[in-house]
Amino acid sequence: MTEEVLSQFGTPTVLGDMGYLGQSLHDRLELKGIDLITPVRKNMKQKKILFPNFSKRRKVIERVFSFLTNLGAERCKSRSPQGFQLKLEMILLAYSLLLKSAKSLEPETLRYSIGYQVMAK
Repeated sequence: MTEEVLSQFGTPTVLGDMGYLGQSLHDRLELKGIDLITPVRKNMKQKKILFPNFSKRRKVIERVFSFLTNLGAERCKSRSPQGFQLKLEMILLAYSLLLKSAKSLEPETLRYSIGYQVMAK
């Protein structure tokens, strides 16, 4: 499913987590022109990262993914690709609405949970 989703977006570079360390996936994506950057193990060669502030960006991405997991993104049990897409869109909408509410209190925050306080008032 990863290959199908990534090929639809046409993004040349994708950041992945430890779950995407398999060499076969890297090879298949490379044939499609997609460069998958993942953390490396001790015995792996580090890829050169072409953009600045990589670790800072990665921290923000990991934080948002953690929040999305808390909202149920990993427990998405759907029977069709359309059902999966709908569930994911609902989770992203909930996150976006809560984050917008949170930013009314703290403009630079990524913590959606502050949005619960705003909506409760």
